[in-house]
Amino acid sequence: MPSNRDYTGLIRTPSSMAWLIAQRARVKGQLDRLRRQQGTLPERIRTAEAELASLDAVIPLHEVKVDPSVIKGRQPQRPKAAPHGALTKFLLKRLREAAGKPIYTTEIALQFAREHQIDLELLTQADLMDRVGKRLGALATMGIVLRHHDIATTCLGSWSLVMDDQESENV
Repeated sequence: MPSNRDYTGLIRTPSSMAWLIAQRARVKGQLDRLRRQQGTLPERIRTAEAELASLDAVIPLHEVKVDPSVIKGRQPQRPKAAPHGALTKFLLKRLREAAGKPIYTTEIALQFAREHQIDLELLTQADLMDRVGKRLGALATMGIVLRHHDIATTCLGSWSLVMDDQESENV
């Protein structure tokens, strides 16, 4: 991956130029991704339009009259990672097995994916990490889990189970 020095020719690139270079790299990356998707988009759009036209033709035939053009679009739900409650049960089990020793979010998420046979093509690793991190954060808010990192951080998060006095004596 090229550094700012490759672009500017300077040993130390000013922060304002470094920001501009990074911003352009992000936008260029988004544009490249959209161009790669562009080839499949026309067919996907035609399929969605045909399905929408079919629904628009059927809705007026129902006994309850609804104008299809007033129905607003919404985003589809993301695929479920596992059955309801499975993530929380898994998190608490893993943290209990660690016996108070902090475990990284990444470690827990990948163990969860392996144990529940999650296809990381359908549910990306980033999405899985986000779900695990949010659930651990919610458990920390409830006082069940202890956070060992700053709330606002980009570093690896680590977590442990809040243990009562009786549990900590057995460890």
